[in-house]
Amino acid sequence: MNDPFVPTYARYPDTLVRGEGHRLQDSEGRWYLDACGGIAVMALGHGHPAVKAAVHAQVEALMHVSNLWNVPVQRAFAERLVEVYQAAGVFLANSGAEANEAAAKLARKAGFRKGELDRNEILTLEHAFHGRTLFTLSMTPKPAYQEGYGPLVPQVRSLPADAVAAAVSARTAAVFVEPVQGESGCHVVPQDVLVALRAACDRHGALLVYDEIQCGLGRTGELIHQPRPDLITLAKALGGGLPLSALVVVNPDLYATFQPGDHGSTFGGNPVSCAAGLATLDRIVGDDLPARCARQGARLRQGLEASGAAVTGLGLIQAAHLGRPAGPVVAAMRDRGVLVCPAGKDAVRFLPPFTITDNEIDEICATFADALAATA
Repeated sequence: MNDPFVPTYARYPDTLVRGEGHRLQDSEGRWYLDACGGIAVMALGHGHPAVKAAVHAQVEALMHVSNLWNVPVQRAFAERLVEVYQAAGVFLANSGAEANEAAAKLARKAGFRKGELDRNEILTLEHAFHGRTLFTLSMTPKPAYQEGYGPLVPQVRSLPADAVAAAVSARTAAVFVEPVQGESGCHVVPQDVLVALRAACDRHGALLVYDEIQCGLGRTGELIHQPRPDLITLAKALGGGLPLSALVVVNPDLYATFQPGDHGSTFGGNPVSCAAGLATLDRIVGDDLPARCARQGARLRQGLEASGAAVTGLGLIQAAHLGRPAGPVVAAMRDRGVLVCPAGKDAVRFLPPFTITDNEIDEICATFADALAATA
């Protein structure tokens, strides 16, 4: 019998059955330190008491209704997001790709609302990753991902980071940028590029969008990246382990761009996910976890660089560039009890929980050094 899944994933051989804190257990009873976090999802680790309690209570109360109705926990979560990000409003969805899709649609709709019917161009940066829907795939300039899916969505261009600002024009609806480009190797977009993009968008009436799907919610050491964008997209860590994403409308002039019927989602803002998200957001903000990410990130970087690797990233989104295939090192670390993931072909990516301890960071770095030596 074939595997019941169509073969979209090259799965690792381990079968994971349980998570506690910062560790995962496989079906053979072995425990692993999780320095991947479900690819930047488990900001508070596995089974955090506040998240579990919120989820259990919401399951007992109400699991799902249509977004045509008001739900207290959903409204409370949206209000908290608006407060934290000093925003005008939010649209809730399930995944990062959906949040980015909503942002791209809103950007084009904003031009339409103003009668600027030619304002439909979307600009992105080289090495970007914005998702796998047809629209967001068109914004992800990697041939291996795009091959076989053409024709892609038109009026989407990707340019080198230092060339994007000069390309913004009266036809540009939005510029999408990840402050840290996670999938391509945790490359930090220089601050002067962000400043230039903000100025170019202001000059030409385009929107600046920060895709913080992987690097957001304080993982970089900063909860709010500057200069302020018009839109922010969030996901991954937002739901505390459950599917949840958000388009955060920062610019109040864009609040009413979407009108009833313009966009929607059956499961977006599901009550159980919102309960988990609210508990997670309260801990991130209340415990000042962005500052902790900055401190622990400095320790992680120092430990990785001690092994001789070139390290990129900020806070707790970092990559060690090896100059050789990363797969054997990822496998060797897994064999030694630490889970990480690749970034591209030649980098190992580290996305541990925001609550990672000093001793656990030292364990990650020691295991990395051992794996490097074993695979040299």
